[in-house]
Amino acid sequence: MKNEIGILGLGSMGTAMAKHLKKKYKIYGYDIKKNYTLKSSKNFFFVNNLKEIFLKTNIFIIIVLDEGQCQKIFNTFMDFKKRLKIKKNFTIINCTTVSPNWVKKIYKKLQKNNFEYIDCPVSGGPKKAVNGKLSLMISSRKNIYKKNLTLLQDMGNNIYNLGNKIGTGSTVKIINNSLAGIQIISAAEAIILAKKEKINLKKIFKIINNSSGHSWMFNDRGKRMIDKKYFKPLSRLSIFKKDMKLANKLLKKHYLNLPLTKTALKIYEMGCKQGLENFDDSAVIRLLDKRTNY
Repeated sequence: MKNEIGILGLGSMGTAMAKHLKKKYKIYGYDIKKNYTLKSSKNFFFVNNLKEIFLKTNIFIIIVLDEGQCQKIFNTFMDFKKRLKIKKNFTIINCTTVSPNWVKKIYKKLQKNNFEYIDCPVSGGPKKAVNGKLSLMISSRKNIYKKNLTLLQDMGNNIYNLGNKIGTGSTVKIINNSLAGIQIISAAEAIILAKKEKINLKKIFKIINNSSGHSWMFNDRGKRMIDKKYFKPLSRLSIFKKDMKLANKLLKKHYLNLPLTKTALKIYEMGCKQGLENFDDSAVIRLLDKRTNY
């Protein structure tokens, strides 16, 4: 009998993770929007509500928009466990990008209600998720980590165990995403400048990717910018608005004045105000260069 797992959040990342994990596990999927691109199959089943998925399994992967959605799920689960008088332990693997302070607070509540928790933000995007090649930034109690290691290894091939201080994984993810958000903007600026200088964009894309200016984000988002493939989002621009806000909270915590992190937040906020929130984040190039055909 296959191990049963619930995946809550069937956006681009959750869907990709489900497609990969259903090869080995029996998956129950839930999303509040119910705009599924997946189809029910031998090892994948949709559920209609939180109660149904809660009663199907005791291991949950959470990959939703923000901590507000996480909070609603966790509060509902804790309420079900109390009202239905269920004594067994549940394990939550939270892959959502959230603030470390929130993680610490919710962890205490979950612990009191016999929920095991793994702080497990991920990186790599849908392409790596569907192949089980994500990077996992984990903070968890050692015994919980060991117990779920096989599943974690099925989710990603880069497993970074950051110790038992819950929230450390989320801190590292915010730092990573801050850098990624800045790099998307710098990729857009480089492409705009090349276009103004009438340089062949496909050629400069290849040159930069083989030179010192290359980055993972330039390779990935730069191609979308040049091909103008930002109308159907793989990662919504509004997500980087959220992530850069989390990064700026870390700045305030340490009384830091880091100009790129602050400016990047303003740019993503401006993009959302101008109607780009549901575009791919590579659409930031449209904001930065209104005077071209982008």
